[in-house]
Amino acid sequence: NVVDSTGVTRAAGLFFVSPGQINFLMPSGTASGNASVRIFVDGLSVAEGAVAINAVAPSLFAANSSGAGLAAAVVLRVKADGTQIFEPLSRFDTAQNAFVPVPIDFGADTDRIFLLLYGSGIRGRSGLTAVGVQAGGTDAPVSYAGPQNDFAGLDQINAELSRSLKGRGEVTVRLTVDNRAANAVTVTIK
Repeated sequence: NVVDSTGVTRAAGLFFVSPGQINFLMPSGTASGNASVRIFVDGLSVAEGAVAINAVAPSLFAANSSGAGLAAAVVLRVKADGTQIFEPLSRFDTAQNAFVPVPIDFGADTDRIFLLLYGSGIRGRSGLTAVGVQAGGTDAPVSYAGPQNDFAGLDQINAELSRSLKGRGEVTVRLTVDNRAANAVTVTIK
């Protein structure tokens, strides 16, 4: 259970439980401020801890689950006729036992390339204009920042990449939400 700063108790949905770790979804509606998390096993309280709740705490997912390096993201190519094609940004290389980049190819001059980033702590933003993305130091206009809708707790950011990035190789992607910076990730551009 989570008891928020207003004293309201909410049940938290569990994703994973092991003897040394519990992954849960912070309940919707939890008020900002200090909260306590209580763990129960068979109805008995076995642990309690404090956590600070903020409306926004942006973070981006990395392909290797470390929070750094190659982004856990996909590319959306929009053709001149409106056709949309999703393309991978990474692939798992079994020889290296690691995720490796699939370089973004800008393709035809009429193609629009959107980077679909995944993370958390973004949906509570004050407004879309309060979300900024830069790729390689170049602004990437954001057209969406909010719930991903297929997976509980997952947020998505859609940002259009500038064709001026063509040929740049590995670039750093930076996200800010309500003036709070997320961890940086990378993408590779052909």
